[in-house]
Amino acid sequence: MKIGFLGAGAVGGYFGGLMAQAGQDVGFVARGETLEVLRSTGLTLIDPDDNTTTIPVTSAESFSELREALGGLDVVIVATKALPGNETFPDVEGIPVVTTHNSVEVPYLAAERFGENNVLPGVIRGYLTHLGPAKIKLHPGPLSLNVGTFVGGSVGEGAADGSTTDRAAAVARELTEHLHAADIGGKCLDDIFVDVWSKALFVTTTGELGALANQPLGYLRTELRGSLEQLMREVEAVARGSNVALPENIVKKTLGFVDQQIPEATSSMQRDITAGKPNELDAQVGAIIRMGQKACVETPLHGLVYGALQGRLAATS
Repeated sequence: MKIGFLGAGAVGGYFGGLMAQAGQDVGFVARGETLEVLRSTGLTLIDPDDNTTTIPVTSAESFSELREALGGLDVVIVATKALPGNETFPDVEGIPVVTTHNSVEVPYLAAERFGENNVLPGVIRGYLTHLGPAKIKLHPGPLSLNVGTFVGGSVGEGAADGSTTDRAAAVARELTEHLHAADIGGKCLDDIFVDVWSKALFVTTTGELGALANQPLGYLRTELRGSLEQLMREVEAVARGSNVALPENIVKKTLGFVDQQIPEATSSMQRDITAGKPNELDAQVGAIIRMGQKACVETPLHGLVYGALQGRLAATS
């Protein structure tokens, strides 16, 4: 399998670097200083024990160039953030695209562009820090990529009739095998949207509330626990209104997961907002509001937080 990564930041760099180290046909589309470092030095990965490894990789400025370098392209993993002004999706046609964004909206937008049969929604888990161009640190904890098909229901089974949906499921299964071969966790899920929305219950709510309060998880789960729970319940309601069958105890389970994290933890979105960098506020929080409007589910607390943060950003720009 020939695998292309859009981006070589924290997610793309570490996942793709491990796969390249395992001898797999992996390449990266990047730009600017990152592309220069990839070509001159390679990827530098730092594991949780602070061991550093530099890995030579194939890189290109475009997917047409990468396809030529790899001798083909079977799947593209989009490993970039959904930031204002950035192109969210790769310039490819007819190739399965794995979305990994922290946004409940992006898989649906990808389906509008590429067609449901060419979109594999994915969910990344891992505490990764981008230290510089093509230099990534992995912190203790899980490292996994769960994938599934847009239609769902057949990913864990064999292909039935050779249809495009079954082809997408086959790509998802083969990609998971390659991840495992590189010591990366992950599963093919029959209903990937349960995982997409379950992750949003954690990352979006803690990110937006943390940014608003300018406080880490330890503060959120104690002083602001009621507000955090209400934000989670709004996400749950929107998911159910969007026909996503979340577990009945999903909010309690997610709060329990929050309680297990180190108190100093903050989200990538929160750190970007605090630093005044381009951020995923609209892609994450705005997406919950828009999906709620489509499902006729009100999200007043998300609207309040979103408006307050947008006002703060406008005042400092």
